[in-house]
Amino acid sequence: MRLRGKKKPGETAYYFYNARALARCAVALANDVNDRVIAVLFRDADGTSSAERGEWQAKYDSMMAGFAAENFDDGVAMIPKPKSEAWLLCALKPQSPYQHCARLEDESGNDRSPNSLKNQLSQALNGKTSADELAELAKLGGIEWERIDLPSLDAFKNRLAEVVSQARS
Repeated sequence: MRLRGKKKPGETAYYFYNARALARCAVALANDVNDRVIAVLFRDADGTSSAERGEWQAKYDSMMAGFAAENFDDGVAMIPKPKSEAWLLCALKPQSPYQHCARLEDESGNDRSPNSLKNQLSQALNGKTSADELAELAKLGGIEWERIDLPSLDAFKNRLAEVVSQARS
């Protein structure tokens, strides 16, 4: 049995195998519909505030390697750091929305922490955080995604733009 040392990033096989499985499904669908398919794999990074800075990058790279292992060029990794609530909170925080958001990516992904991102989001939205309520908020323009400046969201947006551009050409 091999144990992880201090210098080796946390387990990323989960991200790799999820990407491989999604790539296989996307290839099958592309064959069925005789068209190109873009696949977006969403998984929160779920790191803790004590996690190493490189842990998110290792998970992202692992997911992209999973797509590559299946020779699937149209895979997009969507890995919020530490979780998607950080992206939403950047836009919805009560004071200074869209400003000084980088700290959100350094907060704990642990929902049991006293000031968890889930609790912060619930407070910002007066408890209206169901999937349907968040989708409606996004549809009504309550979130301006282009104004959110967070490295993990930027990585997603950039990769998606790249894949869409390639699909159009």
